[in-house]
Amino acid sequence: MTTIIDVLIARHEEIKAFFETHNEISLKVDRDDEFRKVLVLSIASFFEYQIIDAVSRLAASTHSEQVESFIKNKAIKRQYHTYFNWKGNNANQFLGLFGEDFKNRVSKEIRDDSSLAQGCKSFLQLGDERNRLVHENFANASVEKTLQEIIELYRQALVFIEYLAEKIQPEHDLSDTGV
Repeated sequence: MTTIIDVLIARHEEIKAFFETHNEISLKVDRDDEFRKVLVLSIASFFEYQIIDAVSRLAASTHSEQVESFIKNKAIKRQYHTYFNWKGNNANQFLGLFGEDFKNRVSKEIRDDSSLAQGCKSFLQLGDERNRLVHENFANASVEKTLQEIIELYRQALVFIEYLAEKIQPEHDLSDTGV
């Protein structure tokens, strides 16, 4: 699946190629330095949107305007960055918001699947890096990771985000649909 992040990365590669073709090496280096910061923020924002969208769909599945409104106003609006322990190495804080049974079941699934476990760690690492950039003078901050390392973290984390967004949706009871 191609995401907006993939489009940003491809566009960056085109710009770098243009600079190389025109022997503008300092512009290429400057672009790389700035793009790494922008990419970290773009990835974190994209993931935030994915999680907020999944929680919003869960709220909508209640088919109650009051419940949906309450969830959006108290559990979603400006709350995303409190969902996770960004310095941690698991998503248990977020998973626990859906109950102990859910947390235990999903945590085990993540632990038992190396790509999900790595994706979770990559997601938290990107979120932590985002927080550092935003709260420590973005204009002056630098990203120590290479562009390829950031892209790899993104791809690993995307597996986890897609899994998580699906997991927090209600299970469909076929008896409710008449099937």
